[in-house]
Amino acid sequence: MTAGCQRKSIIPQGQEAPGEKVYTGCIPENTDELPKVYIEYPKAIDSKEEWTENCIVTITARVNGETKTVYSSEGVKVKGHGNSTWRTYPKKPYALKLPEQANFIGTGPTKRWVLLANWMDRTLLRNELAFEAARRTSLEWTPSGIFVELYMKGTHDSWNRRGCYWLGERIHVEGSHFTCDYLYSYDTSDKEEHDFESLHGHWKKHTESGGIPVELKYPDRDNYSEEEFTEILHAAETALHEKEEALMRGDKPSSVLDIDSFVDWYLVNELASNEEPQFPKSCFLYLKNGRLYAGPVWDFDWGTFIPGIRTLTLKSSLYYFQLWTHPEFRSALKRRWKLLKPQFESLGRFIDQKAALIEKSEAYNRGIWPCYPNPLAEGEDGLVNGDELLSFQEAISRMKEALAERIKYMDFEINALQ
Repeated sequence: MTAGCQRKSIIPQGQEAPGEKVYTGCIPENTDELPKVYIEYPKAIDSKEEWTENCIVTITARVNGETKTVYSSEGVKVKGHGNSTWRTYPKKPYALKLPEQANFIGTGPTKRWVLLANWMDRTLLRNELAFEAARRTSLEWTPSGIFVELYMKGTHDSWNRRGCYWLGERIHVEGSHFTCDYLYSYDTSDKEEHDFESLHGHWKKHTESGGIPVELKYPDRDNYSEEEFTEILHAAETALHEKEEALMRGDKPSSVLDIDSFVDWYLVNELASNEEPQFPKSCFLYLKNGRLYAGPVWDFDWGTFIPGIRTLTLKSSLYYFQLWTHPEFRSALKRRWKLLKPQFESLGRFIDQKAALIEKSEAYNRGIWPCYPNPLAEGEDGLVNGDELLSFQEAISRMKEALAERIKYMDFEINALQ
């Protein structure tokens, strides 16, 4: 491992050792208002497959009453990001590929960034809350980001204010902060893009087994010839299938995978009541040094942090249906929960801090991007999170209520395990 890939120790927020963190980001930490991102494009950004090249990206920040340009580049590539969020929703998310690595937020330099729209999320905070929960675990790496105001324009247009976005790191190994041999994405939302299928795993809310679509996210196919990548893909598929077979025939889980990462990934998703791993969607696993790891976490804006969820929804998802049968996994689950519970309990303060930060921007965002009705909602009411018609502060209070309630429920269920 490189220094940037060490598993971080769990230190309660606010108790870091003096001088432990040195902020190196080009975007200042404490600004008078949200930083502004300006994207000028030479032709329409209307695809998530094809990059729009030679975009001009400028980032400004206002500190102590003075606005400064903190980043500017003329050679940025921009394209759409996501599946249903790009195809269906009016507020579009974007992926950025910089010509040179940049350290926007003090987490290290990388070329790959995303602008998440969070259109369906009344609070705009669901993804960031889940990411913060993950940062407090032993998961090797979790994307970091900041809230910004986005402005866009074509070559001959005027600037168009696009609202409040989350500018953050993309899950991408090269130039990022974790290393692996292979990075796998499990996602049933766009079957045309998958490279192969898993041999095992429960999905579609446990109604089907095996055959989950898997896409190889690393190594990056753009860096290889078609013949070279075909060979890499075969090796990656074989390696994953070998781990699946070992787990299914009853090998000790710790001989196949990293127990703590699978437990912590599970706990973060259960904390959010995230149903997407049941399908699955936006689930990442990676192989390194002969072991399978869970993570990074991603995508928490649909149906999460909702009060009244009275079940452990992911016990049968992916490979957890097999892991739950092993005393080694259940023991690790209880051990990790005891350690992580206090970290999760303090997340209410984190919600308040972020809500105060984005409140003014959220008000404008709500005016131009009302998140109701959702065209993909299963019910007739058009709701997916249940807070779409609430005020911002009502939605924030409901989120905090859901978090506290969920911790209490999980504590009872996990402590009762044998």
